[in-house]
Formats: sequence, structure tokens, C-alpha cells
Amino acid sequence: MRPDTYRNAACSVWGATVILFAVVLRLFLAPAAAAKVLRGAQSILASRTLAEAAFFLENGQALPAPVGTPAPKPEITAQTVSAPQTERTSQTVSAPQTEPTTVPASEPAPETAAPAERPAPFTAEEAEAITLRGNCTYGADKTALLLRPMGWADAPGPRVLIVHTHSCESYTPSPGYEYESAGDYRTLDEAASVIAVGDALAAALEAQGVGVIHDRTLNDYPSYNSSYATAREKILRHLAEQPSICMVIDVHRDAMAEPVREIAEVGGETCAKLMLVIGTDQGGLNHPNWRDNLSCGLKLQALLNRAAPGLAKDISFRKERFNGDLTSGSLIVEVGSTGNLLPEALASMPHLARAVAELLELECGG
Repeated sequence: MRPDTYRNAACSVWGATVILFAVVLRLFLAPAAAAKVLRGAQSILASRTLAEAAFFLENGQALPAPVGTPAPKPEITAQTVSAPQTERTSQTVSAPQTEPTTVPASEPAPETAAPAERPAPFTAEEAEAITLRGNCTYGADKTALLLRPMGWADAPGPRVLIVHTHSCESYTPSPGYEYESAGDYRTLDEAASVIAVGDALAAALEAQGVGVIHDRTLNDYPSYNSSYATAREKILRHLAEQPSICMVIDVHRDAMAEPVREIAEVGGETCAKLMLVIGTDQGGLNHPNWRDNLSCGLKLQALLNRAAPGLAKDISFRKERFNGDLTSGSLIVEVGSTGNLLPEALASMPHLARAVAELLELECGG
């Protein structure tokens, strides 16, 4: 028999003997002794496979790897969870982790939510629909003036001052509305003149929740020629006493060479037409506020056109100042003409009041 064949046979017999007595080793020998015997068997057998089999039968687990043998790399699958990160070096400071805030899908996170934009209250088309006529030759960008804000402050107190530079102006007498004449379509009877129209406007504004002062002074009596100077004194006094006033509305009745009845049907009611009058400095008097006055007039006209189409005539754009320099919201409102009846003028006031109230709401929150 060849030496290597003899050696292999001897090893096989010895290995079988080791396996046969593995249980005996577990039962009768201490674990350390059993391990020593197995290591000896491995050196004799020159086969780790037989030694691992014997060690498994004896201990119920795999034979430890020899010292210096690298550990096998674990197989990574889709289910494998990565090992935890090691502690960072002293140069790296990690921010403490906090529990993420859960935001409902229907509500955007506060830092990403875009603020709602307020739509423009007026449009360029509304500006183009408004006509300026009169003796003033200034050019005016109606769209820019209509869209720019008035800048009125939201302050407590009355917002509107109503005055009458030509307080004695009156209308064509009608049954129930006769009056004693003080001249051509003029009367000292306050119940039949434009003062009564101012009373109706004040009542309608108050019904809209707008604070108002109605100055019922006869500014054109006894002197008609000094009426604007007299009215100016009254306006300045009220503005000094009530700084909350935004608008000064000078209520007039229009005059023409021949009596003309200018009416509009609004909501089934016959109303006297309205005409806004805006003054400038083209006549030579100082008037730094005329563009603001025109902006205010354009806005009021646009609101009237929306709610009561046909009620407002074209804006009268004039060279004269008309005390408009005293506030940014000063204008004249011509209510009807000499041919109109007082009830028609009174019927227009709720529509004008609603437009004024809406304008105040848009520009300064009421």
C-alpha cells in the first residue's frame, strides 16, 4: 500500500472514531477539554469540514474561525437594514433631531403658503369707458389715476362732509313741491332747494354706516359772488375739527340756458342724472390736489356706472379750482338740472350714497 493511501485511510478511521465519540465527549468531558480534543482532531484530519461536523454535534453551533481569519462580508439584500452610524468626530456637531411636524395634505405648510392677492378694484376698461369733458385742456392718464389708491387713513369719526356753495339752487316746482321763488330757480326754502337733496344724501350715507356732517349754511345768500369764499371758510373749519373727513361733496343743481329735464330709470324709479365736476389749477389758482380729486372722481364714476348704468353723465373737467385744493377727495356733484323735479333729485341720493360708501370701504376700510 502506498504511504498516502495508508495515511488517508488512517485519517478516515480516526475521523469516524471522533464523530462516533462526539456525544461521549459532550457528556463526560468539560467543554474546554472537548474543544482541545477537536482541535487535535483537526490537525490530524487536516480537514476542517470533519472537525466542524464533530464540533457541531458536540456543541450545537459552528466551529469558531481561527484567529486572523477575516470575517465574511454579510450579504446585503433589499431587506437588509444598514448598520447604525458611528459617533461623529469632535469637529462635527450634529443638530438634535426633532419629530417632524405633520401637515394635513389639504393645508400647505406655513412657510410655503402663498398670500392671497387682493384683486384690483377697478380695471383699465372701466377707465376707458369714462369721458372727461369741459374747458380744461390738461392731459390725464385715466387708467393710472383710477387704479392708484387714495391713501385715506382709517380713522374714527365722520368720513364725509356735505356742503352747498350755491345753497339756494332749486328745481322746477311740482305738485306738493311748490316753493316761494327768490330768483330764477332759486329759493330760500331749505325744504325745496339743494339743501333738501343734501339732507337725503346724508340720511342715505348714515344708513350705509358712513359718518357724515351736513353743513346747511346758505353760502350764496345774500352775496352770490362770494359764495365760494364763504363755503371755503366753513370747509376749513370742519376739516380742522374733524380730521377723519376724507371726502368733501359740494352738492349743486346744474343750470342750462333752457330748462332741461335729465333723467335715468334706475330700478324702476325715475332719477335725476348726476354729473361730477373736478377742478384743476389751469385757471391760475394753486391746486396741488387736482390729480387726487380726479382719481377720486374716476373711482366714484366707475362705481356708479356699475350699479346704476346711465345715471352719471360725463365728468366735467374744469380750469377752475372750486375749493378742491382743500382735500384729496373734494368734488362737486350736480344733481339734475333746472328742468328736473325735486323728487327725481331725491331719488338719486341712495345710489350716490352706496357708491360713496363702497369707495370708502375700498380705500380705507369704511
